[in-house]
Amino acid sequence: MLKDWLLGKVSSRALDSSTKEVDKFVTALKGLGDRDLGAIVAIATVLRINFESHDILARDVFGDGTLPSTETLGRYQLEINRLSRQFRKMGLASDATAAMIWSYTLRCLNVPELRPLGVEMWVELKRGFPHVEEALEIGRR
Repeated sequence: MLKDWLLGKVSSRALDSSTKEVDKFVTALKGLGDRDLGAIVAIATVLRINFESHDILARDVFGDGTLPSTETLGRYQLEINRLSRQFRKMGLASDATAAMIWSYTLRCLNVPELRPLGVEMWVELKRGFPHVEEALEIGRR
């Protein structure tokens, strides 16, 4: 009984912490202009393709099929978090932010209570979609 109570407390704190983290990220996205979001989405797209090519992320994880296990989603998220920290240490702030898009997307898929925040995050990111091609073209130069 004590074990169940303690586990419930830990789970509740973890959910509160995750909610605050994702909410803070979404709030930051809301403060960006559409062109800036387009650049972040462009980088996130390139990262996702690289993550899939290097087996950091399954190719169909964001498809319409069944989600992988919570453990598998958690492993993907941990690896992407590690890479995001590396990007940050290398001074690649935009890459770190773009990687966190995938980390938070995985977290929101893995925790049903966070899914509304995941939807809210992608509503904000969608504002940048019309500017992705332009950002990719600038990146190629």
